[in-house]
Amino acid sequence: MVTVGISDETGSLFGLSFEPPDEEGWTVKKSGLSVRLEKNADSAEDSREIEAYPIRLDVPISPMSAYIDNIKRNLVNNYKNNKEFKMSAFDVIQDPKNSRCARLHILLESKLPDQATSEKKWSEQYLLSCGFPKYKGMGFEIRYYHRYIDSKKDDQFIEDARKVLDSVVIDNNS
Repeated sequence: MVTVGISDETGSLFGLSFEPPDEEGWTVKKSGLSVRLEKNADSAEDSREIEAYPIRLDVPISPMSAYIDNIKRNLVNNYKNNKEFKMSAFDVIQDPKNSRCARLHILLESKLPDQATSEKKWSEQYLLSCGFPKYKGMGFEIRYYHRYIDSKKDDQFIEDARKVLDSVVIDNNS
């Protein structure tokens, strides 16, 4: 398991743990309170990345409908004038496993084709965004990216991402 978190004055940890993919080629980089796992990081045609990091919440996680609406609004605004990507699809729902989390799928299409192959470029992401009732305004996110060109699309990616997100254990959920 990979763990990211913060200890409070009592020594209690809050954060999350997850099971990384069980395959060769992943590198792990820790930086402060965040962790990044990368596979084929230098490839412009087919790379993967998993990030887990703390966040400050813009709005409380309760009610979850307001939290989800805020995420949707932020996504639309973030990509409205983006010069590199346009949003091709996105979905935000309450996580069926944990009522304090939202589960997202985002598919971004590059506005420019790959220089080497002239194929369309994509950034597909599955994400879990969770808040902590005990620590108001704090939360954690975990994102699983697949950046690829059309010919490198992996139809198994949704299952790979689901396995990682389903493995998430939130520590100190009081």
